[in-house]
Amino acid sequence: MGRIPEVVLRGRGVVFRLETYTVRVMRGRVTWTVPLAAIEHVEHAGGHVLLKLSRDAAVSTEDNNAFTLTTRNTTAADAFVRQLRTALRRRSASAQGPTQVVREVTGRRLPRLPPISAGGMIALGVGPYIAFFYVAGEKGAEVGIGGLMMAIMMFYCPFGWLMLYIGWTKVMRDALILRRRGITVPGRIRDYAWHRISKDQSEWRPVYEFRTLEGRHLVVTQPVGRTHKGEKGPVDVTYDPLSPTRVRNLRDKRLTISGIAQTFFGMLGVVLMVIPLWLFISALLTGW
Repeated sequence: MGRIPEVVLRGRGVVFRLETYTVRVMRGRVTWTVPLAAIEHVEHAGGHVLLKLSRDAAVSTEDNNAFTLTTRNTTAADAFVRQLRTALRRRSASAQGPTQVVREVTGRRLPRLPPISAGGMIALGVGPYIAFFYVAGEKGAEVGIGGLMMAIMMFYCPFGWLMLYIGWTKVMRDALILRRRGITVPGRIRDYAWHRISKDQSEWRPVYEFRTLEGRHLVVTQPVGRTHKGEKGPVDVTYDPLSPTRVRNLRDKRLTISGIAQTFFGMLGVVLMVIPLWLFISALLTGW
């Protein structure tokens, strides 16, 4: 049997990983290694991918000798089903092989704290408002509330817009696109590229090496990185089939947390600027 391109499909709490001769089903801390000979058929309908096992595969599952994965990414689901059906057809033309399904329970992993300065992020977002209340309490009789709010808006809003732009365009947008239609395949991080963003800011961007389901061998540098190098080696690479140079390791929680924090504080700065702006307009209309 010829080699089948490996592919990974992620759903709600379940992961299907198609390898050369097996499909690994991961649900929480439990992993089932299912040989191709133990699979009767696979289908995708209504956002559900059903992996039905043969009667010879004696395995205890919650779905009557079957595994079900739920996902909204129809592109990835169709690609997984297509590749698995190809593997099953090639399997039928050769020896059936073993049908024993192996069930393993892994140990619980402790969560790793993200290597970002959460305190600095919070201070940047909350600090100006703390300063506002402090100054308002100290000089309330001399400085008007509208003037203080306008000063805070002028100080913080540029940072808010910048953080919103970086968090959305560099992190969240690609992550959402890849979660909707990205295809995940085994790959590796071969290196980290040093990229200078500005005079005072630089970052390390991972360089991914992987092969698409069409057989294209790609080496792509991720368009966003972090402040330090990470680990090299095998990783699951998610790429956009419409634009294969859009890649991401969606399990990189550090980058995801950083993007969410930047987007949140950016939106906070943009939304809260409406308050001082409204006070200022009201003051002008009332003769302040």
